[in-house]
Amino acid sequence: MKRILPLILVIFLSVFSCKTSKESALQFQSTAPFEMVEPYYNSWVGGIESAGAGVNLFIPLKEDLGRVKVDSIHFRGEKSVVVKRDLLLIGRFKYSRVHPKKLIMSSNPHDEYGNTLPSKTDRSPFTLTNNQCVISYRINNKRLYYKVSNLKSLREIAYPSSPPKKQ
Repeated sequence: MKRILPLILVIFLSVFSCKTSKESALQFQSTAPFEMVEPYYNSWVGGIESAGAGVNLFIPLKEDLGRVKVDSIHFRGEKSVVVKRDLLLIGRFKYSRVHPKKLIMSSNPHDEYGNTLPSKTDRSPFTLTNNQCVISYRINNKRLYYKVSNLKSLREIAYPSSPPKKQ
């Protein structure tokens, strides 16, 4: 019995004394790693049903990022890869407006042959309001997060139709 008690104590302490890496990884930094100039977003909608709809999020920068490597933006429950153009970070979030194909449910497996799996979206682990985003970045191979609040919403862009075909 004297040998079992220390073993149980060691197991108990090793399980409950360590923080999980996810808990520590999702903590926000108090200051931004770069200077931003009034981040904003705008919604867009395509003129035809198959074009879809979405939101483009823009983060203008005052200066180059330097050693900061921004890789993704989390916004409204979604995650997007960042596109960098000069002094502008862009996150594009597309939502399909196409109605999903109906699934065939049958006791005969051959009837269900044409069913396809639903597409998996890249969900964000953060709970944010509609005017907040989280910037995910790396400095010296360490992942860090910064929350941006009070994003400015610009007017929705309605694309009336597809571009004209070249003749």
